[in-house]
Parts: sequence; C-alpha cells; structure tokens
Amino acid sequence: MIPAFAQFKKFISPFGLSDEDFEMISQNCEFVYFKKGIVLMHAGEKQNCIYFLTKGIVRNFVLTIDGEISTYGFRIEDSLITGYGLHNFHDQHKALVSVECLEYCEMIKIPLHALKLMEQNSKDAQKIARSIAESHIIDLVNFIISVDTKTTLERYEELEILFPNIHQRVPQHIIAGYLRISRVHLSRIKKLRLKK
Repeated sequence: MIPAFAQFKKFISPFGLSDEDFEMISQNCEFVYFKKGIVLMHAGEKQNCIYFLTKGIVRNFVLTIDGEISTYGFRIEDSLITGYGLHNFHDQHKALVSVECLEYCEMIKIPLHALKLMEQNSKDAQKIARSIAESHIIDLVNFIISVDTKTTLERYEELEILFPNIHQRVPQHIIAGYLRISRVHLSRIKKLRLKK
C-alpha cells in the first residue's frame, strides 16, 4: 500500500470501515500533489471532492468586499480538506471558503462518488460526514470567538501550539492577517516572546 493511503486508512479506521470497504473506496481515490500557491477550491464554486492532506499546509480564506484576503484557518498533515460546504455525501455544495496550498502538498483526492460508496458500505458513514463538518465548523466558531475574547498574544500562543513550526512554513504576512494584526505588531510580539 502506498504510504499516503496507509496514512489515510489509519485516520479513517476509527469510523468502522472494514479492510474490504476501505480497499473498494480507495480504488476510487487518487494520490495527487500540488505546488505552493495553488488554490484547490474557490469560494462559491461547487465541490465535487474532499482531500486528505498527507504532507503540507493549506489555508482557508475569503475575499472581502474590499478585495482583501481574509484567512480563517490552517490545515496540516492528517487533516480532511473541504471548503466548509460539504454537508453530506449526496450532493455537491458550494464552498464557503477558498483553500490555498501554502507549500508543496501531497493529498488523497476523495471524489463525491467515493464518499457515496463509503456511505453505502459503512454503518458509521454519517459519523464520518458529521466529523468532517463538525471539525471545520468548530474551528471556524473558535476562531470567531477568540478574536473577540482573547488577546493577540493568547491567540499567537494558541496558533503555535496548534501548528508547530508555523513560522517556518507560512509567510509572516499571512500569519499577521490571520491574527488580524499588522506585520509590525507581529514582529513586536515575536520579540517579546524571545525576551521571555
């Protein structure tokens, strides 16, 4: 088995798929890779697949009414990637956010028909669908609440815990944008942390 598919199997095994079911589903999936800067999904477009990220980091973002890019979150290895719009396995839904590769990424592309196969062959398929939706929605709600309830320093420290080495992987202007601060402010926070 290709290492990426073994990684995917380990991730999905708690949802109750048998080896045979996983084999059938994985035959409908594809190993893909993308260069840094590629936008996998665009907000407002229909999603016909999700991805399982085995290597790399992506961000979820939207274009504001002023034409600015607003980052809402990151995903790293061993994560499912969607544009937040896939609520079940039956239909295509429009992505609510765009998804961009921030470095070279390797993924397993899981088309909608493979998700439907999963639903037909796993009594726990709805758990998988709920898990995908819930993890993204919880991340988004936590982000929105933390902007209003936590200091910038607290959010910075949280980011470092959630995404180790993020400063080596993601440009500083994107991190500053995620934290809703200027690059100058981010630089000050980093200096303060170094002094501690």
